[in-house]
Amino acid sequence: MTIKKETSKKAAAFSQPIDDNRQKSPSSNNWFAFREDLSDSERDRLSLLPDYVRVFSSKQDSLNAWLSHAQDAFFQGNLTQAAKDFRSLAGELKILEATASSEGTYDTRNSLNDLTGKEWLKHTKSWVIVDGKPSDIDIDIENHPASYPPELCKFFIEFFTKHDDWVFDPFMGIGSTFVASYELKRNCWGIELNPKYAQYAESRIPIKTSNYKIFTADARDSYKIWKESNLPGVKFIITSPPYWNMLAESRGGVKSIQKQRIEEGFDEKYSDDPRDIGNIDQVETYLEEMKKIFLELKKIMVPGGYIMIILQNIRPKDGIMQPIAWRLALALKKDFNLRQEFIWCQDQKFMGIWGYPKTFVSNVHHHYCLVFQKDE
Repeated sequence: MTIKKETSKKAAAFSQPIDDNRQKSPSSNNWFAFREDLSDSERDRLSLLPDYVRVFSSKQDSLNAWLSHAQDAFFQGNLTQAAKDFRSLAGELKILEATASSEGTYDTRNSLNDLTGKEWLKHTKSWVIVDGKPSDIDIDIENHPASYPPELCKFFIEFFTKHDDWVFDPFMGIGSTFVASYELKRNCWGIELNPKYAQYAESRIPIKTSNYKIFTADARDSYKIWKESNLPGVKFIITSPPYWNMLAESRGGVKSIQKQRIEEGFDEKYSDDPRDIGNIDQVETYLEEMKKIFLELKKIMVPGGYIMIILQNIRPKDGIMQPIAWRLALALKKDFNLRQEFIWCQDQKFMGIWGYPKTFVSNVHHHYCLVFQKDE
């Protein structure tokens, strides 16, 4: 009986609201209401950039939403959901810190990016957790079968480029690279085979200028388009090409996200276009086509420029993994310097009980971000 009483007291304690001595802003009932009246000395002490109010304001609603969700789940005893929401909140705060603060001293010898030494250090950890926010995904984005968050692009673009450098994405999709480049004040152009995605990507940039271009075309024509359009040399290429034989393959077992998407009327795969490398059946042909495309891209890059290719290894229906990312890395290292890799992890992705109860099938929540460099 004593144990039950103690347990009951603990449960009652969880149902109570947070009671501490913090004082909320008079202008908001939420914790994340930022002061706009900080003095210059206070901004310097906190290492805040001059436009910190704009940066904070852009994140305020999402921060409060994550905090509210996390607290609700916690007080309801749903600790699994609360942990997910608090991790998402922590991720938002990390993005905010990187965007609004300036740490360390900038070295004028820095020819790669505009980061200080301390900011540079934060970008060199070999893995990064980035999850897309549901509030950012409207029907047009959701209709794309494999979009990735602009925040992931921003993380890499601000490391591999300087202000006003040119960024290129040969498989633009719905424009994550486009949005990230625009927000970081980098120039960007891209190619997208599917007219529907290309049109939507273009609509995500509020100002139409010659520094932001999307061509509805085949990635194989990248060099031709670049030359005919008289575009500058590219400092950084970042892209996630169509994954071989992955989206159209049924994995069986419990209902996957892909099966749910099809039932809800969303796109099953990138396109039915025969030029789409995602529709290639044979893995050897797929890898050969990928290699040809990226070797052509070398012609449009400035000396010392970088390419980042975001890929997963694939487990087809037969259960034998195809190491697509590793094989492409080996294929391209003959013509580029294979510098290293980042691992992009997703912490909020759907978990399926694949293979249960007979065989091992993991939930793949990571991607390889392969980093190549053209000779200087």
